[in-house]
Amino acid sequence: MSKPLREPLFKTTAFAFNSFVEMQAALYGDSKDYFYARDGHPTLEALEKRLLEVEPADFAMVFSTGMAAISTGVLALLSQGDHVIVQKEIYGPSRLLFEEYLSSFGVSSSFLDVNDMKTLENSITPDTELIYLEMPAPFTLSCAPLKEIRSLADKYRISIMVDNSAGFGYERASQYADLVAVSLSKYPAGDSGIMGGALLGTQGWKEPVEMARSTLGGIMMPWDAESLLGEMENMETQLELIARGAYQFRNMLRGHPKVKNVHYPEERSGRNLRMGGFVTVEVDISLMDVPRFIDGLTLFRKGVFWGGSIPVVTPLLASYRIEVLKEWGLSPTLIRFYTGTENPELLYLDVVNALESL
Repeated sequence: MSKPLREPLFKTTAFAFNSFVEMQAALYGDSKDYFYARDGHPTLEALEKRLLEVEPADFAMVFSTGMAAISTGVLALLSQGDHVIVQKEIYGPSRLLFEEYLSSFGVSSSFLDVNDMKTLENSITPDTELIYLEMPAPFTLSCAPLKEIRSLADKYRISIMVDNSAGFGYERASQYADLVAVSLSKYPAGDSGIMGGALLGTQGWKEPVEMARSTLGGIMMPWDAESLLGEMENMETQLELIARGAYQFRNMLRGHPKVKNVHYPEERSGRNLRMGGFVTVEVDISLMDVPRFIDGLTLFRKGVFWGGSIPVVTPLLASYRIEVLKEWGLSPTLIRFYTGTENPELLYLDVVNALESL
């Protein structure tokens, strides 16, 4: 029998049964029949299967946003009295989740440099249940040594969760992590038209995550899942183009006299990972000149979005106060560029012109 070329959209959030027996079996969990979109839907499952082709794991579950996926995963893993080791440099809302919300429920967190294995091991307590990482780090783009951290976690029987949004399609975090979170609003969605998130993980965490998703309700809508399936058809080709441009842009920036440091994803051995479209630079200009430099750029949009074809510039000074950046050990003149699919030579000339206009 022939099959549809594109995955069909089942435009419903609820399902009816032919009999009491069928209904009871579904609601008791004794059958795989669908009954409500929050607990399973054929279009969502089609997207979940597609995600597993990119990031192989035992299961995948989709959510309404990336933060819905992260918060659901964390709540499925942790209980009152647990301790979490958190990578010091992570996405702001994720840090707020650990720092403000989980602490009020009796979960303690230690923020530290996870690249320092000695400090990492010394921070483990009898209550430590989770090591939370982001790959790569959002500002300095450093890549945690996942293989070494996996060995340490196994030694102490600790779980690992990785936000692999910026590495999705480039590096497989699932080979080292128990649970992987991905913002589907980024590379899978392209140019910011759809919101979504996903969790991919090992079999042991499937039931807790499934129950937490059903209870907390952060489910993706079927029509968003169908749209994402369409957007992902050419994602791998797009990712290759984005990574190539970012790498060339990074090499050009290294030679500019006003650029003090260039950050780009690397392994601890120094091998470039060609991961994603990010390049972060520390520019040799005053804090007063940062706004003028940003406003002098013409090819980069100003914002915090990324993942599609559009180049974006995100100065840390616009997102965080100086005292916060100093507390985190980050320079207030750090500026993150996302290159998209624009010609890297044109992007470099845009930076040069903006610097010369100061």
